Amino acid sequence: MECEMCGKSIATRRHDVSGTVMNLGACCSRYGTPLESSTPAPAGSKAAVAQNLERRANRMTSRDVYQQDTLDLVEDFGSRIRQAREKRGWSHEQLGNKVSARVPELHKIEGGGLRPSDDLAKRMERELGITLLEKVDAGPAAVAGANKPTGKAGLTIGDLLKDAMKKE
Repeated sequence: MECEMCGKSIATRRHDVSGTVMNLGACCSRYGTPLESSTPAPAGSKAAVAQNLERRANRMTSRDVYQQDTLDLVEDFGSRIRQAREKRGWSHEQLGNKVSARVPELHKIEGGGLRPSDDLAKRMERELGITLLEKVDAGPAAVAGANKPTGKAGLTIGDLLKDAMKKE
């Protein structure tokens, strides 16, 4: 490699020189602070195997989405947004500028014809000081007419068909 400070063709390392990252040789390295080496370990070495296993473990972690408490939009979101906006004396344009939303979108949301995204609902909550998203306990959903106790196998379509046949 070539030193980016003096131009000599020698081995270089990455250094920070007054906020600029440069490849410097040993002769010019005193002008900067060395940066941590983020180069991968040589292939086949124990360090490379450990790095790959760590990356795989991070990638392969699973989340149980059914065990988390979820946020759900309140039913009267449109009226809450309208009341809070009018209480502050803001127009649709002003609210749209504050929450990065278009005026027609806000009209539809306030009218109940359009559900705001979770992201937009959170921005509106923050700007208007209201609650639009409520925590919902993510318990098992109850199915009407299902007589089978839910266990590890859960409720199947066959169970529902059997219940329907019994009722007829």
